[in-house]
Amino acid sequence: MILEIILIVAGFILLIKGADLLVSAAASIAKRFNLSEMLIGLTVVAIGTSLPEIFITITSSIDGHTDLIISNAIGSCVCNFLFVIGLTSLIGTVKLDKRIINVHLPISIAAMVLILFLGNTKKLGEVGIISRGQGVVLLLCAIIYIFYTVYEEKKIKDKKLDEEIVKEVKEIEKKSKSIGRIILFIILGLLGLKFGSDFVVENSVLIASDLGFSESFIGATIVALGTALPEIVTGIISAKRGETDLLLGNITGSNIINLFLLIGLGASINPLMFDTEFNRSLLILIAVTIVLQLIGIFSKKSKVNRLTGAILILGYVLYVWSMV
Repeated sequence: MILEIILIVAGFILLIKGADLLVSAAASIAKRFNLSEMLIGLTVVAIGTSLPEIFITITSSIDGHTDLIISNAIGSCVCNFLFVIGLTSLIGTVKLDKRIINVHLPISIAAMVLILFLGNTKKLGEVGIISRGQGVVLLLCAIIYIFYTVYEEKKIKDKKLDEEIVKEVKEIEKKSKSIGRIILFIILGLLGLKFGSDFVVENSVLIASDLGFSESFIGATIVALGTALPEIVTGIISAKRGETDLLLGNITGSNIINLFLLIGLGASINPLMFDTEFNRSLLILIAVTIVLQLIGIFSKKSKVNRLTGAILILGYVLYVWSMV
């Protein structure tokens, strides 16, 4: 058991570092083709943060552990909205951007409803199925959302957002400049993602078997928390700096990509079994999203304060406890 936990931790470290190296290399290549910092930040950097989840999805689908895919996608979303926002608001107040409240949170709810619909339309006995064709539809939704986000940001040209992205991209560029280093970073990044995802998936399944838990429980808790580490760290840092304006937008975008891209990619490789317990988790997620939206609409200051943050964390604890 201890060895499995150590390997899972090592897997997450490899996943995060591997994604970081690949993003660095990709940003450097993009700059060589004279792409703007804004475009790099909204595409390369945004997709790069989802690389750990993507590789876990691919590995799980190929190995036949499909419960890990949906539970990880949904569990990461619940973790982001309850734990990450809650923890961040305990350190510093989280600001709720009106554009996110009015546009992206409704898109997030639509994504959850679509997953619910697809998971309950086609049945194999008592278990629902998300087919390859439906997986392709979800992948198309992910692509459309990414293009819409790029179009939206280029249209709005928010100066503060521009400065944040330019700063992030410039920090990435410092890590790799020469062709030799770019190639090395790509190789090391891919190796880190490959072995990291293998370590996480294989040992998570072993722990689930040893403890008598389902794979979906492990996916929604251990794997979801591990893959949410970048968001957790980003949230803590932004709260300490008093720069929480972009946090809800980043988390909401990450959740939409998780639902569309991860479940879509997994189903495209291997049809996914949709257990009835996923319905409960999705309904909880929809309720939490609606609550955040109502806070943003009716709160005079459009902020998540410490009390609300504590309630969100308590909600996450109760969510995990209910799964046990």
